[in-house]
Amino acid sequence: MVEADYAKRVDFATWLLSLPSWVFQYIICTAKAYFYLVESVNKQNNRMWLKERPIDWIERPLQDEKVLVWCGISANMIYGPYFFETTVNQHTYLEMLQTFFWKKHLDTADYKRYYFQQDGATAHTADRVQQWLTSKFGERFVDKNHWPPRSPDLNPCDFYLWGYLKSRVYRPIPKSVSELKANIAREIKNISKDDLKNVFENFEIFSNYG
Repeated sequence: MVEADYAKRVDFATWLLSLPSWVFQYIICTAKAYFYLVESVNKQNNRMWLKERPIDWIERPLQDEKVLVWCGISANMIYGPYFFETTVNQHTYLEMLQTFFWKKHLDTADYKRYYFQQDGATAHTADRVQQWLTSKFGERFVDKNHWPPRSPDLNPCDFYLWGYLKSRVYRPIPKSVSELKANIAREIKNISKDDLKNVFENFEIFSNYG
């Protein structure tokens, strides 16, 4: 975070808290994250204290296989996972919104009441993406001028969903990308509505602190 971000965070929190309290039940927060086939090793938490040089090692591929996952999360449901198979740009991102997200959203109860949030990634801030989302959500779209940059603590995908999934999708350890995808889908399906409700209660608390 840089100093200029603070005022934007305060402005966002002030705007959000000016809305009726029920709004926190109808906010869709979205984000993308990479999941690697080989679980990452935290060098700070994994150390070996030996008198002699160890002869065992963990074999890792030179280029780790990975998948890029998009999800939207609200207090009522999770949209996703959606796996990007190509580079994410404004075209592939908009295609996902149109062919995957929007179809699911139209099947959601009270779909017209929802707000939509995304971060400031280049693909998200493209004019064609911003215009399309505005055409669907109107004033309920948190556009690039409203979302404060570098604010993962205000996005439930970042402060909850990704960490939770990465603690569980390697049980059992996937042997292929397809198994990794299946594990991700399984664990998302297992997240309860009570868990989602608690996450968005915390989101409201975080917003109070700006």
